[in-house]
Amino acid sequence: MLDSLRGALRTLLLAAGAAALVAGCATSSPSASLTRFDLGPPTMPAASDASRPTQLSPLKVVVNAPNWLDSDLIYYRLPASDGDQARVYANSRWLASPARLFGDRLRVALAVDRPVLAAGDPTAAPALRVELDEFAQYFDSATTSRGVVQIRATLFDGPKLLAQTTLRAQAPAATADAAGGARALAVASDAVQTQLVQWLAGRVPTPSATTRSAPSTPAR
Repeated sequence: MLDSLRGALRTLLLAAGAAALVAGCATSSPSASLTRFDLGPPTMPAASDASRPTQLSPLKVVVNAPNWLDSDLIYYRLPASDGDQARVYANSRWLASPARLFGDRLRVALAVDRPVLAAGDPTAAPALRVELDEFAQYFDSATTSRGVVQIRATLFDGPKLLAQTTLRAQAPAATADAAGGARALAVASDAVQTQLVQWLAGRVPTPSATTRSAPSTPAR
């Protein structure tokens, strides 16, 4: 009876130890094992045409993204034959969220021709709101993939909606991994931003009365 009890106890302890070891392997993910990516140094657009004004009207810029893109995860999508599922790389991450990386790069591109202001800046200026709808690596097969970026841009003058558009670009990945996807997404981001700069040309008004603070009523 005693031997039987000791054997049962020994089996229980061994099982508990194995479970703890498995749990430790599953939860241990030291940050040093992660590879971090960004979109690389900003690509400066070509110099503006000399016939254009040296500086265009100021613009407030806001970039938003859905919750699934509000993190440092790097997403990829498998072909439709595999369920067209969005998955993430286990050991690769962005340096910041895609919205932050894309937004910083966009502000650099826009600032070549105009002052770019933060959303909360008190200066009167039209506003550009950009929604980052897609930012992922698409696999067409086990060896070929592409970076896909899609945005929805809306231009406001105060409360007045001036224009809206949806822009999309893609670029082939040199390698079928996170590094290839990150580089392809950088190229696709630049392509979308070039489209956006071209779309904005002639659409951004000078600050109007709707973007200025209403004058105070004089005391009687």
